[in-house]
Amino acid sequence: MFKIFDLLNGSRLTKEYAEDCLAHGVEAIHITLNNYRGINPVPDLRQSLNELAAYRTHLRSLADVVHLVEDFDDFERARAKHKLAVVMGYQNVPGVERDLGQLAIFHEAGVRVVQVAHNIRNLYGDGCAEPADAGLSLLGRELVAALNEFGMVIDLSHVGDRTGLDVLKLSKQPVAVTHANAFTVCPNVRNKSDALLDALKANGGVLGVTYLPPLVRIPGETPAASDVVAHIVHAAQRMGSAHVGIGSDFITGQPAERYQEFMRKPEVYGTWPWRFPVDSLAQQQHLLESLLPAGFSAAEVQGIARDNFMRVFRAVIS
Repeated sequence: MFKIFDLLNGSRLTKEYAEDCLAHGVEAIHITLNNYRGINPVPDLRQSLNELAAYRTHLRSLADVVHLVEDFDDFERARAKHKLAVVMGYQNVPGVERDLGQLAIFHEAGVRVVQVAHNIRNLYGDGCAEPADAGLSLLGRELVAALNEFGMVIDLSHVGDRTGLDVLKLSKQPVAVTHANAFTVCPNVRNKSDALLDALKANGGVLGVTYLPPLVRIPGETPAASDVVAHIVHAAQRMGSAHVGIGSDFITGQPAERYQEFMRKPEVYGTWPWRFPVDSLAQQQHLLESLLPAGFSAAEVQGIARDNFMRVFRAVIS
């Protein structure tokens, strides 16, 4: 069984789900704080802090099966205790606006991943749905430096192409694309261009290939597990397998109403219900096993499943 670090898991985290993760080789997951009690892609400071406090309380209620990651050694501490390691992050900058020093509050409270922009434009840069694709602002350039200094992993999953390229040029630390696919394989604006993949390799970062259907095949087409493999193969051929990981974007146990805002953008997110080409923790292991006859070695598959993203986190949060 391959050991997995899932770089974006949106499932409802219960004791039962944590135990199911561990039973199927998932050692660590990254969760999105601004999607905890309801999806809020543009959280203000009050909302960001409220969700952070609520999720920390939730994790304490699951302390017998989960372990919060605050430094790299916490991954091993969780493994030794047979607990699921949980990394907290935001899919947008958590409401600090121009006062980047307030990121210290979030770092001290255990946040270890921050995304620069979520689909639309914010103070820092353009998201992937902005037609101007204007890149980082001056404040966004300061944000990159601040996140490097605080030891927080920068996420580029929902940013525009130029914003991502700007970040990769500036960041002194390896960067993560926690959950996106290859634009060449599926031309959805949420996916990443070959130019960005090239820059991600040069940066030492990793792309988390996701199972979210409209990112696997264009909306309106039904994706299969073989289509997910196609994204992994393309990314590995472009960057080398050491720069590929998994970011499932699983939503197990979540109600449909959480995703209604996304359904207003069918050209990006398709239509409900999503039918994941890899739709369970057991099928995730089958997907990884299918990479062996596709030409990957067992060591390469283990890198994709866990170790490549572990390398990024060792460099950034140690």
